[in-house]
Amino acid sequence: MENRRTSLLAIFGIIVGIIAALMLLGAGYGYQWGWWGLGTAFTWLLPGSLILGLLATGLGVTFGFSRRKQPEQKGQGWAWTGTILGLAVIGTIGYWFLQAQQYPPIHDISTDIQNPPTFEAVVPLRADAPNDTTYGDQEKANLQREAYPDIETVYLDTDYPEAFDRALKAAQTMGWEEMVAADKATGRIEATDEVPWFGFKDDIVIRVDTSQASGQTAIDVRSVSRIGRGDIGVNAHRIREYLEVLEGM
Repeated sequence: MENRRTSLLAIFGIIVGIIAALMLLGAGYGYQWGWWGLGTAFTWLLPGSLILGLLATGLGVTFGFSRRKQPEQKGQGWAWTGTILGLAVIGTIGYWFLQAQQYPPIHDISTDIQNPPTFEAVVPLRADAPNDTTYGDQEKANLQREAYPDIETVYLDTDYPEAFDRALKAAQTMGWEEMVAADKATGRIEATDEVPWFGFKDDIVIRVDTSQASGQTAIDVRSVSRIGRGDIGVNAHRIREYLEVLEGM
């Protein structure tokens, strides 16, 4: 019987592919669990996983060409697995890189950019956060207006007590990490949410207008990241999602 040997290219390919995938996942979860800092994750682990992903893919392709000349080589399944892992790593990093190019470098989004809702209850929770709760200058407001023209105040045709209860119920259905405060007297609802993978925390404040002008109640929402210059559209998406739930009630 012919002795068929497993190709070293296939073996190395799957090993490198597994390491690349583990580095990619570990970059985020390791930071979230406190194993290393954000600098290590972004400077070493993410670029390293990309390099290894490219290597794993290259080894798989090389094995494919090599097997044409030596069809007796074993390890096709391993080589394919390593290639798929490598492509998954490349695709994931490439996707988030392209996403980052599509959004403005802002991390604080509000339906009211002239008079944004203010935070109170979550302020102590942000004591160590690099980003404060100051909305920013007119330039950032213009960036938001240009990028997210649909993020605007919502008006409910109902009185204040009912509007507040509705706003609170909508917030409770969002699945945010923690409801920090709900003060009906001042019309303020505050919450905290966590982004998967890296575990970045964002804070949300909902302002229910108590003036009841024109028989309507205004609902404003603001979502702010604790870390990072930009947010890849996460805060705007969160506000849109909340307002859709609110209006659908």
